[in-house]
Amino acid sequence: MQTFNMKDKLTELISYNRNIKKPMIIFTVTGVVIICTLIVLSFYVPAYAIKINGQNIGVVADPSVFEQAVDSAEMKVSEILGEDYNLESSTDISMTLAAKEQLVSSNEIKDSLIEQVNEIKKSYILTVDGIIIGASEGKSSLQSMLDKIISQYTNENTTYYQFEQDVSITYDYTAANTQSDPAVIYKTLTDNKEEAVLYTVVKGDTYSEIASNNGMQLSELMELNPQASIDRLMIGDVLNIKTAVPFLSVKTVENITYTEDIKSPIEYVADASLYVGNSKTISEGTNGTSQINADITYLNGKEIERKIIKSSVIVEPTKTVVAKGITPRPKTASYGEYIWPVSGVVTSGVGSRYIFGSKNYHGGLDIAAPYGTNVKASDGGRVTFAGWSNSYGNLVIITHENGTQTYYAHNSSLLVSKGEKVYRGQAIAKVGSTGQSTGNHSHFEIRVDGSIRNPYDYLYASR
Repeated sequence: MQTFNMKDKLTELISYNRNIKKPMIIFTVTGVVIICTLIVLSFYVPAYAIKINGQNIGVVADPSVFEQAVDSAEMKVSEILGEDYNLESSTDISMTLAAKEQLVSSNEIKDSLIEQVNEIKKSYILTVDGIIIGASEGKSSLQSMLDKIISQYTNENTTYYQFEQDVSITYDYTAANTQSDPAVIYKTLTDNKEEAVLYTVVKGDTYSEIASNNGMQLSELMELNPQASIDRLMIGDVLNIKTAVPFLSVKTVENITYTEDIKSPIEYVADASLYVGNSKTISEGTNGTSQINADITYLNGKEIERKIIKSSVIVEPTKTVVAKGITPRPKTASYGEYIWPVSGVVTSGVGSRYIFGSKNYHGGLDIAAPYGTNVKASDGGRVTFAGWSNSYGNLVIITHENGTQTYYAHNSSLLVSKGEKVYRGQAIAKVGSTGQSTGNHSHFEIRVDGSIRNPYDYLYASR
């Protein structure tokens, strides 16, 4: 039977503990260090603190992040200034530990670098088609300029508007000397990109030649000049050759409801009592009325398109009945339109004048022409007088189908007789200076219902 000595056993245990105590302490300290290191590394990472000119810029994970930021900043500044730019600064980079959330990106470093460039500022920038027009510390001042321009072309009927150009306001970096005066910026926006071109008519000009010389169609020229008449062009007239083009063009759409006439339909009936080409109204119809809703598109206030959305008839039109001539027109028929009897300079018009020492009324045009020049019938009709008539000298009177009479006086000789039918342009007499006359010319009158009228109101412009 084995017995234990408690004293000896205790001495043995104490001796054993003394032998293992030292390695246990070493193991425990090392473990604590490792654990602490792991804990630190879980919250902090090796990093690089960046200082420029003594100012803390940020902490990056790697120096390459800073190098990339420098390259990007220099490229951005060069792009803004339009010339190569190199950042010149005192840079200090030192290793450190930093929390992961403290690390900054290349873009953040780039922005910090750009903000230190005196030639650059960050503001609201107004651009038109990619071109910087101006800058402002507040967006509202730039927007109000655009709104003011738009307001010139909009009203309560406007449903849509936009600039034709690409217009934008952004918050970004720009050159420090970018225009910031509101008055100058607004003037740029409202000036013309291209000015209007005007042309002053000179002797020998025609509408067709003016259009051709300026690389345009006749219809385009007339559209630019709605005040002009294709039948009249005078020396000194000023024509638009090209309209002004504003720097900013505004397109708008208006929804409009309006009324419009519906033309009276015409019914033609044959009438043998009228010559071919002549007509007369038997019964006058009335126009109807329609109500129209349309979207009208304007460019700078000028209509360029009209889209009818809805149309409804309010009042139906009634028809007009017109008699249309079917009888062939004889050569001597009247047209109701008058040609010049001779070509020449008008030496005296209708009105009061002094001649042979006294004042009297002159009832026609005196057209100078060489002796013996053919005098032509101004329109077709019947000769109702051919002979001598006191102050008129040798006189021909033609009565036309509408009752109008034309007088041809001071002729050297007559080529027609009373009762003879003549056609427009037929030679009826020869120029002379018979009667109360001071030189060779043709005196021409037009009388309606026996009253003298100014021939200029009836004659074709061409001679």
